[in-house]
Amino acid sequence: MTRIHPAPEQFAFTVGGLPPLATADVGEEIEVFTEDCFSGRLTSVAGRPREVAPFPRVNPLTGPIELRGVRRGDVVAIHLVALTPARDWGVSTLSPNFGALSGTRLSPNLQPETAEHVWIWSVDPATGTVRTRTANGRELAVPLRPFHGTVGVAPAHGEVRTSAVPDAFGGNLDVPALGAGTTLYLRANVPGAMLYLGDGHFAQGDGEFGGTAVEGAMVTRLRTAVLAEEHLAARDVDWPRMETDDEIIAIGVGRPLEDAVRVAVHSLVRWVSQSCDLAPHDAYQLVSQGCSARIGNLVNPSYTVSVSLPKALLPNRPVIMDGIHDRLRGHREVAA
Repeated sequence: MTRIHPAPEQFAFTVGGLPPLATADVGEEIEVFTEDCFSGRLTSVAGRPREVAPFPRVNPLTGPIELRGVRRGDVVAIHLVALTPARDWGVSTLSPNFGALSGTRLSPNLQPETAEHVWIWSVDPATGTVRTRTANGRELAVPLRPFHGTVGVAPAHGEVRTSAVPDAFGGNLDVPALGAGTTLYLRANVPGAMLYLGDGHFAQGDGEFGGTAVEGAMVTRLRTAVLAEEHLAARDVDWPRMETDDEIIAIGVGRPLEDAVRVAVHSLVRWVSQSCDLAPHDAYQLVSQGCSARIGNLVNPSYTVSVSLPKALLPNRPVIMDGIHDRLRGHREVAA
């Protein structure tokens, strides 16, 4: 197993443009430590988020991890085996001019700025919750559901993007389904793919409306596999896709939100059409009648949406993405 636990000065705040932090073989298990989005520096309700983690020094990432043998154009499967909170606490905030109910530079208004607030949440694995207290002592609790807000590979065309951005390369997707047992598919834009991981969330509602999740440091075990570019199932992967035991999920990115929805629906229709040998209009009808749509985030530079379809609805139960998820889920070696 390759273990990657960066020193504080080794975390990345961009996706792309950096030399490898580490190198790993496709198929081996990798253990990765990731910091919370405030670099572990926001530890009390009296803390000042924008002082301890001023933009763009926010959302540190572990990476890039070079995957040996991956070619530009190949599709990389990143399977999250296990996600374990690295600390017994997480943190969430409200900040001025940030969040779905605040005016921003792109959508200004004349209402007073939202005041800055910080909540420290305790992790309670025994009850499967995270808990916090309000300023007047009331307890709040939500389910403990660890996932990664950010998983990505180096962008195309030599671009360097901030760690706050989602796009076709993955990045800051904030999709709660990206937890243990899920496989994420991304097209490699450079040799070695250059994988980044971070933004651990202990809990988050759909939309991340307040601007942050319950942010926390994480220890993650993952495995990877590769689908060669020339493989039929790899040819249409131009936006992130995910697979669980029960669903296939297409992710759309865009702004306004309706553009992100269209990207996701279009991607899922193409995926179903190719996998099930259905005419595009028939695949469109199946997706339209059987899908579920969830907002990932409504606060980042671009918004994200996931649109899913149960595998049980796919005609003849086809093999999805050459069976990579099933093989990774079984923890068997998957060669490049």
